[in-house]
Amino acid sequence: MDALPEWFIQNLSAEELVEARREKLQHLELWQKLNAGQLYQVARKDVDELFAIFDVEGSGEISIEELMEINKVEGLVLTSSDVEALGRDADKDGSGLISAKELYKAMIQGEVAYNLVKKSINQESFAQQLAPGECLIDDLIEWMRNEYETNSDLWSLPQTICLFAVFQWCATSHIPVRTNWRMAKNFDVAEFGSYKFSFIYDYTSLWDFFEHTFLEQHANQDLKLTTPARYFMRNQMLGASRFRRLYTLPQDCPLPDYLKKVYYPFPLPFLNKCHKRGEQLVDDRFLLYHERLDTLKRRLRSWGDEYWLDDNTTSISVDTIYMNPALGTWTFEQLTWFFENNGYLHHVQTTETFLIEPYKDWSAVIPDVLFILILMRILYFEMKEFVPAMATGLDGIMNYLQLWNIVDWLTISWGIVCALLWLIALLQLDGLQPAIEELPLPVFDAIIETVNIINKTYLAPQQLNAVMTHEDYYGRLARVFDAFQAVSIWNESVRLVAVLYLFILMLKFFKSFKANKRLNVVINTLTHSVKDVSHFAIVFATIFLCYAWAAHVFFGWSIEAASSMFGAAYWRWSGAVDSRDMEDLTDVGRVLGYAYTLSYEFLVLNLLFGILFGLVFEAYGRTRAEAGKTDTLLAQIRKSITEMRRKKDFVNDYYMICALEDEDAPAHPGEIVTIRSLLEAFRNNKMTKENAEYIINHVRDFKMSKSHEVEVGLMDALKLVGRMRTISLKSTLRTESLLKQLKDESQRPQEMRYRCIMAGFDPDNTEEMQEFIRASTLQALEEDHPLPNAVVNQAAAGPQQSKLSINSRTFSREHSSKEGTKDVIDDAAEERTVKEKRILSKADGLEAAVQSMHEQHLQSVQAIAEELQEYQLQSSEFEEELSTLERAVRGYSRKGQEGASELEERFRDANLHVVQDLPDRLFKLSQMAKASRQVVERPLTADSTADEGQHGTSNGDSLTLRAQTCPNVMWFGFFLESLC
Repeated sequence: MDALPEWFIQNLSAEELVEARREKLQHLELWQKLNAGQLYQVARKDVDELFAIFDVEGSGEISIEELMEINKVEGLVLTSSDVEALGRDADKDGSGLISAKELYKAMIQGEVAYNLVKKSINQESFAQQLAPGECLIDDLIEWMRNEYETNSDLWSLPQTICLFAVFQWCATSHIPVRTNWRMAKNFDVAEFGSYKFSFIYDYTSLWDFFEHTFLEQHANQDLKLTTPARYFMRNQMLGASRFRRLYTLPQDCPLPDYLKKVYYPFPLPFLNKCHKRGEQLVDDRFLLYHERLDTLKRRLRSWGDEYWLDDNTTSISVDTIYMNPALGTWTFEQLTWFFENNGYLHHVQTTETFLIEPYKDWSAVIPDVLFILILMRILYFEMKEFVPAMATGLDGIMNYLQLWNIVDWLTISWGIVCALLWLIALLQLDGLQPAIEELPLPVFDAIIETVNIINKTYLAPQQLNAVMTHEDYYGRLARVFDAFQAVSIWNESVRLVAVLYLFILMLKFFKSFKANKRLNVVINTLTHSVKDVSHFAIVFATIFLCYAWAAHVFFGWSIEAASSMFGAAYWRWSGAVDSRDMEDLTDVGRVLGYAYTLSYEFLVLNLLFGILFGLVFEAYGRTRAEAGKTDTLLAQIRKSITEMRRKKDFVNDYYMICALEDEDAPAHPGEIVTIRSLLEAFRNNKMTKENAEYIINHVRDFKMSKSHEVEVGLMDALKLVGRMRTISLKSTLRTESLLKQLKDESQRPQEMRYRCIMAGFDPDNTEEMQEFIRASTLQALEEDHPLPNAVVNQAAAGPQQSKLSINSRTFSREHSSKEGTKDVIDDAAEERTVKEKRILSKADGLEAAVQSMHEQHLQSVQAIAEELQEYQLQSSEFEEELSTLERAVRGYSRKGQEGASELEERFRDANLHVVQDLPDRLFKLSQMAKASRQVVERPLTADSTADEGQHGTSNGDSLTLRAQTCPNVMWFGFFLESLC
């Protein structure tokens, strides 16, 4: 393409000149070759045409800025980074100017050429070979799903942050965790009483603890210092302390008789029993804080004397209820001792603190309302996705149930569970009031304050019975303690469920982070490293569990944490062996202990953990490199807002996804999607042309961006080398054939000259040379290529003579080989004249034949040139057909796989012997169909009619045969279609 005319340039403005340049750029043949990845077809003239458009002044150089206008070409496979790389490869000297030669070399040898080769090898390159305004239906669905999920995840991030903040607000305002911790710290002072926890080792020491330390802390009856039943001056006890004993009934011991005599030396039937086996029963007793301290101590001694804590006891718990008006809380305390079979008393202390009035102030309702509103909003958007998916049938539901959609439903359902548990806890809390009002606590407090004003002492048992019997009072206290224990259990359930909900919100955050590549690096790192880490975990778990089991066996006897296998694994993971743990070991034991510790430090902590960190960091580096330069979160949000404004009148994306993925009635059944077909598919939804163009353009950009992620592997390189080798060999063979033909054409005049000399003619004499040509031609026509008489006469006849005899051809050969033949007919003048006329006519015919050969030679040269051009076209068409065939093979392979699965399903219950003979039967059917098709398609020529006549077959019989064969052919085609 030539440069723009001078007069054309002078009459255009700058804007019109740029527009004209872009118009000429759009129609270059170079882009078709680049888009198809056929770099071998890019010629120097293609680059010169491109160069001439920019080099308006004819200086022979253009700038890199001018070259960047290539980005404005529509449908071009080259991206902005490719054009920049093209400019860098062309401008090696850094001058900022590029020549046509440098541009051509950079285009076929630089980085852009390598990227185009990768794209041509990539299976997704078919999308780049489509015409502008077209895409594949699979690519369309993939882009729409990716676009929808990205936008959905992006806008779920602020929603998730709000949900997390509101849930934290709800949890901290309704669950007084800090107050619970402070109340629990108050009970630790029991360790510093007159009888400490460390002194407790059997039943007697336990009763001593109750009588001294527990009563000192919980039954302070000095009315000068505090009101009745105040615990640490601020916490009011409620009614009493409940002593709950869990016990079992004695059962027969599974011991041999000779061991029973050893373990039970006395023949008493009630002693020869085993304890702590079977169903646990409950026995409750109360210590009333309104009774005198000496009465409480006597009651404790009587419980000990009657052997209330016997061998059948599995545990005893002391439950106390406290109220703190300043904090607005109830606290349910439990001091529990478990009586293990080895005689060890295991102590556990638990407290559960909950609010007296959770909604004392109206502002406490705000976080609950916000939490429910956010959950309902998430539910609304999920239903907007689930309802269209459910409308498309089971396939739509299965496509909808992806991992992150399941996370959304977990967020909704578990949030509702938290709300319901909290509602049940509130209902249980409301049930405390009638139970508390049944207790005569104000009456007892008034008696202590008024009746006993002189001695300032508490109530005697008979004074308490005057108001209410002990049995009736114990029954009311039991209902109160059961109600508080139920509220404590439900509040504990709310705390545990809230902890699990935080981990679900963490997964919800991961879904939101997936929208931005910078935030998604950690998730992708875990995803990419899961295979390596899972295989590494097998080795790690094997070694670690061996060390944990060794710790359980070796240190379990001296370290409580290692006394169980599960505890040993946790202790081995979280801690280390101290040198003090080996002081009581023998010399051999110390050697084993130190060897165990040092080998664990080296093998597990240093080596294995180093390998684990290396695997994770390697996956992180690979993931970070794949992410590349991405938008920040704020930039992505701004871009998403712009796109939302543009798409406000577009068809709903998720509805389109469900309609396109519907296998029963897809909205667009065709494989190739165009703007027109997309408008036709969603005509009922009033899709606009702008909407269709937006979708098609973004799908192509999406596929081009994904193609950069593909790297050329070893197999791809081998395929490329094989393809280039085949093309090169074909070109070499064709070139050698053409060179041989040209060489033969060039050597033909010299060969003719040598033959003329050998025949006795002078090649420099024109007349003798023409005579030799005539003689050679006639000889060749007669000896090498014998033709019918009519053809020879037509080729050799002159304008006055139309027939040539054999005698004249013989005389011509004799005249061409001997000059002395003229003397033979000197005597017959008339005969010589006739013969001369014949020779002249022959010469004229030979001259016409030579001219005809010359024209045939020119035609053959022209045919060779046309064949070369046709070869170039066939090469380009071959690449297109190859890509088409490749797509067809992939499609047939996919259909073959589906057909194979269906065939396997149908042949599941079939007879194996019949299935085994099926290939032979199909082969015979194919032979029958081929023979029938040949009979049907054979034309009724004259020869075939004659043959039929010779063999006794009439036309009517032939038609009858065809009529009998056609049903077979039709049946065979139907059979093959049923197989497919």
